[in-house]
Order: sequence, then C-alpha cells, then structure tokens
Amino acid sequence: MSMLSMILLIDDDFTTNYLHKKIISKSEIDLPIEVANNGKEGIDKLLELNKTINDKDTLVLIFLDINMPIMDGWGFLEIFNKIKPTLNFSTNLFIVSSSINPDDEDRAKSNPAVIDYLPKPLTVDRLGKLKASYI
Repeated sequence: MSMLSMILLIDDDFTTNYLHKKIISKSEIDLPIEVANNGKEGIDKLLELNKTINDKDTLVLIFLDINMPIMDGWGFLEIFNKIKPTLNFSTNLFIVSSSINPDDEDRAKSNPAVIDYLPKPLTVDRLGKLKASYI
C-alpha cells in the first residue's frame, strides 16, 4: 500500500473542482488537494512535486479532464507519458470527463498511463470503490 500524499485535480471548471473537493472530503479521503486549471499547469505541478518528493511509495492521485484550454487532457497525457519515468513518486491517473463520445473513452483506456475513465461528476460511491482498489 502506497503512502498517498495528495490529489491533483486537473480541470478548468471552477464549479467542478469545488464539487469534486466536497465529494472527496465526503469520501473520507483526507488528503491535500491541488488544482491545476489546464494540462500545462498540471505538468508544472508534477515537476514541482518532483523537486520535493523522493519516495516511490508516495502516491499522487490525478483526476484529469479532457477538454481544457491551453493544454487539454490529451496534450497532458502525451507529456506525462514522457516524464513519468523521471518522477520520484508514484501516480494513479484517472480521466474524469463529461464527454459522451465513445472514442474519447476508448482513447483514454488505451493510454498506458490511464487507470480508468470516469464520468463527471465524481461520486462518493465511485470514490469509495477507487479507494478500495487504488488508494
């Protein structure tokens, strides 16, 4: 079991981030939550964490939206897959999207970095299942 250090929400929607923070706290996942408003901010936050964390037992849980300005979820994943081997900590990454396009789900699930594709919004029940399996 990994030592979980934080949750990183990567989503450009303020309301969704606010709601997800509330749902996470109701799920009794008592962790610091960082927010990145687009994929570029998400990459920057991971690289900053890499300077302070040097423990593969530390886990960063990432919830990634697909559709965002500046750098979308696909752009994030492209860079994330390149930097992942250099990270000093572990990650579990989930796509959280309101997209109903089955191609998005297939594309997400075919990416080696993605554990699962979750519909928005997160729910206490869904987080409970994730907590049992991945946290």
